[in-house]
Amino acid sequence: MKRNLFALLLCLVLAVSLAACGGPAGSNTDAPSSGSTQQPDDGPSAPGSYTFKTGGTEVAVGQDMADALSALGDPNEYFEAESCAFEGLDKTYTYSGFVITTYPDGDKDFINSIRLTDDSASTQEGAYIGCTADQVKDLYGESQGDLPTSLSYTKGGTTLNFILENDAVISIEYLPAE
Repeated sequence: MKRNLFALLLCLVLAVSLAACGGPAGSNTDAPSSGSTQQPDDGPSAPGSYTFKTGGTEVAVGQDMADALSALGDPNEYFEAESCAFEGLDKTYTYSGFVITTYPDGDKDFINSIRLTDDSASTQEGAYIGCTADQVKDLYGESQGDLPTSLSYTKGGTTLNFILENDAVISIEYLPAE
């Protein structure tokens, strides 16, 4: 079982790193196009998109990270690496209960993903690490994906993914919709 969990987490890390190298999808209206320095039209409170709320701060995929940082404060950990898709640095901000990754666009950084890391954080709708697949379906309805190890929901410019093991949620991630 530990091997299966390790293999699943390794696959998840690989998928996230490949997604970061691919940049936001061309059809994603929430993320600015490469070379643009304009903030996306849909902010974190845009109706019709999934957003993550921690404390009194709401953050969303496509949001300018400077705004999120001013509200969230300094992260517990910070990592940056040369972007393989854009000019500049991809950045990772680790907070208690969640991790935010960004991509550069001009002189700004925009949120590419938000990943919940433990049960101290939950979605605004009430899903958390450790809840069951049935609990997620009660909150969000039937999944838009057809994989037995994940549930996927897209609303507005955001896809909310739940990774499952033994019918329990082991990972929750907010990503740009494709």
